[in-house]
Amino acid sequence: MNWGHPDRDKVVLFFGDMALIILSAVVGWLLRPAESAREIRHIVSLLFLLLTFLSAFYVFDLYNLSAINGLGTILRLLIACSTATILCSAFFYFLQWQSYSYGSLELFVPVLSITVYLWRRLFLHSSHHFGPPEKLVVIGSESDARILSLALSPNKSRYCFEGLLHVENAQHVVLQERRRTPERLTPVSSSVFSVHRSRSSLTATAVAMAPEPTTLLSTVEKAVKSTVIPDLGAATSGNLLRLVATCDLQAIVVRSEAITCELAGALTRLRFEGIRVYSLPDFYMKVSEELPLGLLSEFWLCIADGFDILQARLFRRLKRLTDILLASAALLLALPLILAVAIAIPLDSPGPVLFRQRRVGWLGRHFEVLKFRSMRNGAENDGRPQWAIPNDPRITAVGRILRKLHLDEVPQMINILRGQMSFVGPRPERPEFVEQLSESIPFYHFRHYVLPGITGWAQVNYPYGASIEDARRKLQYDLYYVRNASPLLDLRTLLRTVRVVLFRQGSR
Repeated sequence: MNWGHPDRDKVVLFFGDMALIILSAVVGWLLRPAESAREIRHIVSLLFLLLTFLSAFYVFDLYNLSAINGLGTILRLLIACSTATILCSAFFYFLQWQSYSYGSLELFVPVLSITVYLWRRLFLHSSHHFGPPEKLVVIGSESDARILSLALSPNKSRYCFEGLLHVENAQHVVLQERRRTPERLTPVSSSVFSVHRSRSSLTATAVAMAPEPTTLLSTVEKAVKSTVIPDLGAATSGNLLRLVATCDLQAIVVRSEAITCELAGALTRLRFEGIRVYSLPDFYMKVSEELPLGLLSEFWLCIADGFDILQARLFRRLKRLTDILLASAALLLALPLILAVAIAIPLDSPGPVLFRQRRVGWLGRHFEVLKFRSMRNGAENDGRPQWAIPNDPRITAVGRILRKLHLDEVPQMINILRGQMSFVGPRPERPEFVEQLSESIPFYHFRHYVLPGITGWAQVNYPYGASIEDARRKLQYDLYYVRNASPLLDLRTLLRTVRVVLFRQGSR
């Protein structure tokens, strides 16, 4: 990992926590030795302690540097340690290691809680978070610099934005790409995925919320229109070398489609001298964990790393095996809840227990998603699809509870077992909405390169959305997932999902 990565502070905290967990466990074992202390038990116990406590710290947001404060951090730390202790105690009880575990846990938890809190206080008071802010410049258009400055606003302690080296033809290239993208992608989406689009009209509300593509593509720029961007002159090799020498730059962010051969040569030399050079989408993705539509182009997409999920057979097979195991276990554990919900739904409102709806899945294939019915029967008798709205009158009393706790998604375990969905992936949309969104949002069809999921990177990073503009923003997170899909990203998504469910975020 590049030490200049914006998450380096979280990585330092993570490895510090690992060391403290191991140290606290050793202290507990030394002071309260077990009657039969086998090496294998030490190893298994330590691995489970690491997995449980680190996961609990992540779920309860203890790696969010902006959320580290006195009382709030103490409360979240105590809740995280208590939750992890309960899980560890249940694990040791299941293995019949009571005499081995309980005595050491009594010392382990207090020692760990105190040291983890002190470690965070020490970390925050360290000088400049283990390094001064990195100075960077943008080579491109003014709109590029404005979009990037918006992404850097919550990361001011990590980067210092020096200004813009403008390229004469940068704005022309951007506008040309934006004009061509919707025209090129519509037929490609149809031919590759064979999406059978019905011509059902959207509701007047949905249509009213659908801005023109040009409006969508300039939304981010308008949001930061008042931001002052320092102009450092034309993007020439001379100006760039002068800035590196006088301002001590550590990073350069460039729109690669707009640079000249002379400038490319200077950037190559600077890269070999230790200056980090990023493309605009790559750098934005690093600091915000989403791919901005306003910075994407077909040129970048055709050469960018990632987007190889269709070729990653080992990952897909491992993901499929994990989905089957987790879905089977979840259905067994949720069986009492399923029976209770199956009784409550008909008592609350007449109609079927399960709700079936056509959605667009992997490679544009249609399937029927299963959910517990949370709306009154016949909520769309007029035949026109509608997005959910705040305090939707169509939702029943039981349905409101199910949606708030995300329990209406439980039947989708059957979709997972059928191979139509995964635990982690972009949420599947209705064919009527896919038609509208594909026409209004560039690159929308890319989200169909992976299996749709019960939860996804967009769902855990962006609140519930019911408009085309919300769909556009969530697509940026979906594209990040498609580009970077991996077991680790799936694990992060699942842990963040637990946080969303616990704090009841994102439901409508």
